[in-house]
Amino acid sequence: MNSTATACPQPALPLIQKLGWFFSLLVPALILLTVGGEGLTREMVIFIAITAWAIVCWATEILPAPMVGILLPIFYFAAKLAPAPIALAKPFATVIPWSVIGALLIGLLAQKTGLAKRIVLKCMVMTGSSYPGLFFAMFVSGLILTPLVPSATAKSAIMLALGVGACDALKLEKGSREASAVLFASFLAVCGPRFGILTATLENLTVTRLMASVTHVPVGYTDFAIQNFIPSMLYCALSMGLVLFMVRGKGKLNKSALLAQYHEMGPISRNEMLAAFFAVFAVVIAATQKYHGLPGMHLFVAIAALAFVPKIQILNHKEFGEIAFPMIFFIAGSLAIGFVAGHVGMGKWLSSQMLPLAQSMDSVFGLSTLAYTFGAIMNFFLTPLAAQALMTVPLAELAQSMNMQPYPVVYSFLYGTDQYLFAYEFAMLLLFCSTGHLRLPHVAKLLGIRMLLTPIFIGLVAVPYWSFLGLI
Repeated sequence: MNSTATACPQPALPLIQKLGWFFSLLVPALILLTVGGEGLTREMVIFIAITAWAIVCWATEILPAPMVGILLPIFYFAAKLAPAPIALAKPFATVIPWSVIGALLIGLLAQKTGLAKRIVLKCMVMTGSSYPGLFFAMFVSGLILTPLVPSATAKSAIMLALGVGACDALKLEKGSREASAVLFASFLAVCGPRFGILTATLENLTVTRLMASVTHVPVGYTDFAIQNFIPSMLYCALSMGLVLFMVRGKGKLNKSALLAQYHEMGPISRNEMLAAFFAVFAVVIAATQKYHGLPGMHLFVAIAALAFVPKIQILNHKEFGEIAFPMIFFIAGSLAIGFVAGHVGMGKWLSSQMLPLAQSMDSVFGLSTLAYTFGAIMNFFLTPLAAQALMTVPLAELAQSMNMQPYPVVYSFLYGTDQYLFAYEFAMLLLFCSTGHLRLPHVAKLLGIRMLLTPIFIGLVAVPYWSFLGLI
């Protein structure tokens, strides 16, 4: 028999994919050939080129995000930018990948038992059965959790479960524009209010302690709340308001259908109560870590494992396989950017380039706006905490040398480190992207708009408020 092998025709690549492959090669090549001088070492240039390659790949989705996360530390190590303990091992030595696994397990418990769906349906019915009502409920939930749960990952685990539960209740497709809006709103509900409470995040504690080393005046819990709670609430509300543009035209949801779904669930089940117990227990362990000394965030995984114990067994092997474990490599690769950047000296170089520019400013508003810009730029290369550790003292000293109070300048820098266009810039955003419901391309425009509007917010709201308090 004479047979002819026929090859299946390859589907044509979308334009964005073609451009992605083209720019993934062009951008690093241009950086390697043209960038240099001004104190940049060859290692820094290579670091920028490799990181730019990863950003292009993530932005255009020409490779799976976890694949880029796997390759990125390998490329750093192969280029001899950092030794293996820093480039390859250090991301996994942090608490973040392990706490993300635990958070995903707790979220899976809430999702599979129906607990998250029940909570979301009840909230949606109570708040008007609309997307604005849902987002308002998330905002209030985040506001309540902020002072009660100091751990950012613990808060994120709760809000992630509620966000996924909302997508299930509304039957939203994973990765759709509407699902991305819901998950992004739940993310903002966690990260937005955190600048209003001193103990809400390690970043606040780090910045205030470093600033106190310059001013010799400690910033207490009440002082920080007076200075920042109102601006942070307005900042969060304005950020949440931007998300409404993603669901404009959707109008009110079908309240009767939502009520029907809620009644169909019947009384709360044994498994839902167990899921609620495990979630609360995990959050309490994480929130009280400084008292018992146990690694609370790591124990998220151990607590969630109780769901597989016989007689309890509210999760099984098949459901365990539904967790998006490849996203852990995406997270580890993203963390490697900050670690390798610090190793090659990117942070110190950025600081040396920015501070002379700041000395030319002669007003609090000008210096605060510039400090905000510094934070947003440094966030591309360093973790927010690393940027804050590097720049807080120099900015505070600079403000004092110009006879200004350092508080508006340092707090504006803090808002700058809360700006991001890519998931790798912020660990909490990585977590919310891990389930597949939130796709960054859907919210990239909003993130860009927020980045441009925040300096206006600082100038028109925050700086006048701080001036009213006598901080200028």
